[in-house]
Amino acid sequence: PPKKRKGRLAAEYVVKVAVMSALLTALKFALSFVPNVEVVTVLVMVYAAVFGAVYVLPAAIVFCAVEVAIYGAGSWVILYFLYWPLLAAVSCVAFSGKRNVIAAAALAAVMSAFFGVLSACCDTLYVAVGFPDLDLGAYWVAYYIRGLWFDLVHIVSNVVVVSALFIPLCKAGDRIKRGGARS
Repeated sequence: PPKKRKGRLAAEYVVKVAVMSALLTALKFALSFVPNVEVVTVLVMVYAAVFGAVYVLPAAIVFCAVEVAIYGAGSWVILYFLYWPLLAAVSCVAFSGKRNVIAAAALAAVMSAFFGVLSACCDTLYVAVGFPDLDLGAYWVAYYIRGLWFDLVHIVSNVVVVSALFIPLCKAGDRIKRGGARS
């Protein structure tokens, strides 16, 4: 968090992280009726591009914690606490210089595909606890193939959403960032 004018800037920092986290949760919920279509990915990427790691990493972690508070624990908890901060960190590196919609869409595609792979890994390990003789490789392949259509929808929808919204949301974020620095 910023150090100058400690009290006001510390409060502003907390408010921004809270609003970012709340938007992640609210907009995820708003689209929850459409399987594997979400805007969390584009928002995390925009937060990283505009505000940087000091904002996006805490926002991603708070988002994960709120999701656990709302939906309870399950195999997805490990997935969320690994994936969303990783997406935030990778996005910070990817967009530390120039913002490029093609790079953003490509990152969304790769990370969405990775989400499916990681999800299958977490679910396989979660099931394996109760079945010590389970062939993990065969189970993972079957589980992954079963969910492949959902993963494809997730990848395509994120590419479309990021292609359409990344640059406009970054511009809006830049305006918020400039306006939030006033005394």
